[in-house]
Order: sequence, then structure tokens, then C-alpha cells
Amino acid sequence: MSYRNFFTQLGGVSLGTFLLVFLINQIPQFQPFQVFSYLSCIGFILFSSLMFFLTHRAALSADKNLFLQQVMATTFIKMLFCIIIVIGYFKLAMPPTKMYAVPFLIIYLIFTIFETYFMMKLSKIKS
Repeated sequence: MSYRNFFTQLGGVSLGTFLLVFLINQIPQFQPFQVFSYLSCIGFILFSSLMFFLTHRAALSADKNLFLQQVMATTFIKMLFCIIIVIGYFKLAMPPTKMYAVPFLIIYLIFTIFETYFMMKLSKIKS
């Protein structure tokens, strides 16, 4: 997968996700959490870009195990950050309901599917 293909697809996924978040935020239960939803979206876009650069470099490496190690490390870090962000938001913002997690989990699912897709493409790169 080339950089151009990745960023074109990332742009499409991001645009679709922002549109979905906008529509979700029209529901009264989710309106208080709009900023958190949009910041989460931006965070996942940035993390997906970082993940692509790291795994692309690892896919081109002569070390065949580096790609798998990179995928496992970035996936673990992403899950850890997500847990910290959700719990941290709950502790710091003290939202009246736990509905703030629904848009976050939807965004997480969308970007996880996208990351799995581009990592499958990268795994086929021959060094």
C-alpha cells in the first residue's frame, strides 16, 4: 500500500467517521459529549497515521519478525491509550451518564477495522 493510497483511504474513512459523529451528536443524549467525540476522532486519525508509518517501515525491513512485533506493540499501545482516555475522561469530566463511551467505541471500531485492512495490505509487501 502506497502513502497516497493510505492517505486517500484515511481521508475517506475520516470524513465518513466525522459525518457519523455529527449525526450521532444530533441525538440529545450524546450532545454533551461532542467535543470528546471529535477529539477522539482526531486522535484516531493521528494514531492510524503513526501506525501506518511504523508498520510500513517494518514491512520493508529485512527482519521478518519486525512487522509482527510492530503490529502487536502498536495495537497494545492503542488499547492501553483507549482505556486511559475513557477512564480519564470519566474521572476528570465526571459526565452525568456513561453515554460518552458509545461514540468513542464506534470510532474505535471504525478505525480498528481500517487499521486491520491496511495492515493486511502491508503484510503482503515483499522486502
